[in-house]
Amino acid sequence: MKFNKFKQTLNYKDYSNFKIIVRYFEYIVKNLIINFLIKLNIFKKKNKQILNLGSFKDNRFINYLIFSLHKDFIFSYDEDDNTKQLFKRIGLFNFYKLTVPNNMVKNQNKLNILIDIQKDTPDVMVDLNYFKNIYDENLKKENLIMPYYMYPRIYKAHYKKIRPKLFPNFNLRLFFSGSIHKEAYGNFVWKKNPKKFPSRIEIINSVIKEFKNEIFFIKSKNDLKLSFASNKKIFLCLHEKMIKKQSYTLSFEENFEILSSSCFILNCPGVVMPLCHHLIEGMKVGSIPITNCEDLLSPKLTNENSLLFSNLDTLLEKINESLTMSKDEILFKRSNVLNYYNDNLSPESFRLNFLNLMNKKNKKIICCDDDRSVEKFIDC
Repeated sequence: MKFNKFKQTLNYKDYSNFKIIVRYFEYIVKNLIINFLIKLNIFKKKNKQILNLGSFKDNRFINYLIFSLHKDFIFSYDEDDNTKQLFKRIGLFNFYKLTVPNNMVKNQNKLNILIDIQKDTPDVMVDLNYFKNIYDENLKKENLIMPYYMYPRIYKAHYKKIRPKLFPNFNLRLFFSGSIHKEAYGNFVWKKNPKKFPSRIEIINSVIKEFKNEIFFIKSKNDLKLSFASNKKIFLCLHEKMIKKQSYTLSFEENFEILSSSCFILNCPGVVMPLCHHLIEGMKVGSIPITNCEDLLSPKLTNENSLLFSNLDTLLEKINESLTMSKDEILFKRSNVLNYYNDNLSPESFRLNFLNLMNKKNKKIICCDDDRSVEKFIDC
């Protein structure tokens, strides 16, 4: 990647020119090392069916796909300039353990996954126009919908460590952690139904204004230690800059500890679309979503496993409801959330659906690839 293009990837980072140059130098050195490590991916037992990724297109869902199917498949790839993107996405350990270059398996049968390529073959087709398909009931019935996923890096190493708690902390009613960078999250518009999907900035500002006396703000590790002794019912951990997940106030482990303790999670949109990884992460540990994205998951969320809002006014009503809900109703909804996740969103559920798909003539999967899927939906 040339310097000007690299600089564009840092639009929301607020870096000085000097820091951008330093980061570009780090990028060059890192890529040289990665290219060397890729060449060492030659020692592997190939005793599983091969799923051929071809020339990797840096798809955001790749970690979920590989984590879901690694028990049954090994993943092959074309050795080209895109290989290092695959390496970066899934990490060194998974790259060496779960992938193989195609030139090492030339004579073996492969199942080709054709991502965003319209081609009349019996291989698995991946359609990235997620939102067009999810809004159309007929299209949704015809194809396998890959569940939306957590923050992709979680599947590298953290996923198996995540466990829901039997009971939440009933005093901690609502939690949200994430960036509130105004330039990135303040201009969000979902043309399909803009009033139903306010921006993250609008949501957070409304919550703070309405419930400021109930909110504990986690701004540091010291705040984290004090949070559960605060008797506040809403925890917010907000970041005003676009920073790496590894640099957040809360580590993955700390974030999931609070998520699994919280009765509810607030669903806010991402930069370009209503769905956000936080929604799935909360549901994994039984935190009941307060969300307006019920139609964007398959099957749809309901009042039995969520609190659903349709604008800022009803959002505030649902938060009030969450603050006063009985323990029995919380446990009922929490159980439904966990069942919904295990049956519809978990890697294991997708694995079983994928294996069933192999027995069908029409092998097509609908995947959400974040920005790319939004662009396709807008262009329809």
